[in-house]
Amino acid sequence: MKKTIILAVILFQAALLLAVFDDYNPSARARGMGGAYTGVADDVNSIFYNPAGLTNVNMEAMIGFSQLNNQEFTEFKAGAVGIKLPQNLGTVALGARLFDVDFEEETLMSEQIWSLSHAFSLQKDIHSQISVGYTVNYNLLQFDDDVRDEAFAVDLGATALLHGRTKFGFCVTNLRQVVMGNNNQNTLPSKLSLGVSYLPYDQVTTSIEVRKDFGQETEFMGGVEAKMLEILSLRFGVHHNPATWNAGVGLDVEGIKIDFSYSTHTVLPGTIYGNIGYKF
Repeated sequence: MKKTIILAVILFQAALLLAVFDDYNPSARARGMGGAYTGVADDVNSIFYNPAGLTNVNMEAMIGFSQLNNQEFTEFKAGAVGIKLPQNLGTVALGARLFDVDFEEETLMSEQIWSLSHAFSLQKDIHSQISVGYTVNYNLLQFDDDVRDEAFAVDLGATALLHGRTKFGFCVTNLRQVVMGNNNQNTLPSKLSLGVSYLPYDQVTTSIEVRKDFGQETEFMGGVEAKMLEILSLRFGVHHNPATWNAGVGLDVEGIKIDFSYSTHTVLPGTIYGNIGYKF
């Protein structure tokens, strides 16, 4: 019994390095591009990166799963569904990110983020488009002893597509810098992201991004996605702080989308992440 308690404590402390509502990259496509997705954002996973990108969604659903850093006691799950509204009212989407720390069939800690987004276009023509979007996030943190805390946070994003090849993206997460905790209060991750994507050739997308976590160091990331065949895409990306190398593959067959990615880590084991979705 004593060994069990000690092991549980060790696993719990290790999991805390990953926790506190951190940026888990719920999109395998984005992860494969090094996380440089704010300026790409064009599918239902935009709800997690830049809600303005949801204006490109008609009707789409996506789910994903990973054991972060190949740790069996951590489970990260994500899901999102988006639908375009009639009469130019924009697009709405629902999303969820669930992170659990488990030990011997017991959940020691659970993080949940439930999101509701709305995006719409301010201007659109054959060559350009300007869109804005916002997300309301319900954050829930719960421990096995029923200790829990909850908070609401707001994200705000914008995109600008120029001449069909260059796209700028901007997003602020946790705009109000919401704090959670009673005795030991912590501000939820609050970040400013600026990204640009460019299509140098047809079927090839390049992306770079800079992200500032208020109170932390600046992150830099970049990636490329190349559509090799009608159904096959390959992705590569790098991320600085933390330093990771990333690669991924995507399949798109008659609306069914399957994405896988792998991310290295300088200290911890790498992470394999997968998504499956459908465009109606």
